[in-house]
Amino acid sequence: METTMLENATTATPQARIYAEFITDEDDIGRAQRLRYEVFCTEYNIELAGKKTWQGLAIDAEDLDEYSLHLVVRKQPGQEIIGYTRVLTTELAARHDGFYSDQEFELNRLLTRNGRFLEIGRTCIHPDYRNGATIAVLWSYLANYMQQYHYQYLFGCASVSLADGGQTLASIMPEIRRKYLTEPEFQTPPRNPIKGKHLVSPTSKPNYPALLKAYLRIGAQVCGEPCWDPEFNVADLLVVLDLNNVASRYAKHFLKSRQAA
Repeated sequence: METTMLENATTATPQARIYAEFITDEDDIGRAQRLRYEVFCTEYNIELAGKKTWQGLAIDAEDLDEYSLHLVVRKQPGQEIIGYTRVLTTELAARHDGFYSDQEFELNRLLTRNGRFLEIGRTCIHPDYRNGATIAVLWSYLANYMQQYHYQYLFGCASVSLADGGQTLASIMPEIRRKYLTEPEFQTPPRNPIKGKHLVSPTSKPNYPALLKAYLRIGAQVCGEPCWDPEFNVADLLVVLDLNNVASRYAKHFLKSRQAA
């Protein structure tokens, strides 16, 4: 683990009533994994194979968690964890089994870009705090961490539930293909493409999930067609954000150096 970088980054500055920080305490990580379970398993109404527990409570935990960084958003004064994302750097990925997204997408083209990469995953927000403030605190911390340690690209999967038979996915893909795709030379083919019963015609206006909408608003691009994740019954879209391309209306909020400029 990048202990020096992590120690420097864990001193968080409270922002109003919520703030972000990296965590290393095992109980804190257990609480974050519990939040992951509540969001991904309870809300998607699924059961994970080989269920794991923390203090008798079911959690969403993987081997990858052991060598990743864990970024949380906390609520003051009770210090409740209300937001989370798992962070994997280029260096950590090289030391272990690669990036998580490589399980779902062929990343070779994307990783030919010049610059260092930061992957995020299992991003989730407590349902009571799914507002602009919570995600803004998370984004701001990530963006400034990237600036401080010279990471050029942020990427990760944004999930679209298929519980509606694929209608949400069908409603957004035409617009994504028109407006938000990255350059063809950097696109990442899915290892398990959407097909069969989930490949439907759109019947409604685009209805973006909140996290994906947040990615696109700040300037992220989608790296190609979605991958089917049968465990969670979701379509995953791989998105990438070049720190140089953060939308101007957000740069002053997320990037300290640009705000001071």
